[in-house]
Amino acid sequence: MTDPKQPAAPSRPFPGHLAVEATLRDTDLVGHVNNGVYLNWFEEVRTCYVVDRIGRMSAGEISFIMASATLNFRSPVQMLEVVDLYCGPVRVGNKSWELAYEFRARSDGRLVCDGNSVQVQYDYGAHCTVPLADDWRRPFEEDLPK
Repeated sequence: MTDPKQPAAPSRPFPGHLAVEATLRDTDLVGHVNNGVYLNWFEEVRTCYVVDRIGRMSAGEISFIMASATLNFRSPVQMLEVVDLYCGPVRVGNKSWELAYEFRARSDGRLVCDGNSVQVQYDYGAHCTVPLADDWRRPFEEDLPK
């Protein structure tokens, strides 16, 4: 049993971290967190990571879209369980960047979900992809695994 006040340790260092508690609203008829909630958790920890590295922005200033996501469900999460969400970049391209995710139950450290998402820089006014600006590229490259 791990210390419930301490984050569950990830398998490697991740620059992004957020702890969430599974709520009644998150659960389905069999009593565990519904699969759709995990993608929302991807977006929540990604948002925290981006705001931490790039800076706070309004919804109108968001300049990327999630192009793809792969989620691997490893172990069910029950209502009121605290889950440590981790993310960090694993690839930085010309117009896109990929994040890896690892979610661990705080109660026992078990892996509950992992996966990846690809974000593409996007100009919503012009409706087209755009190159990744240097002020975005630098922090992501700094956070790539060594």
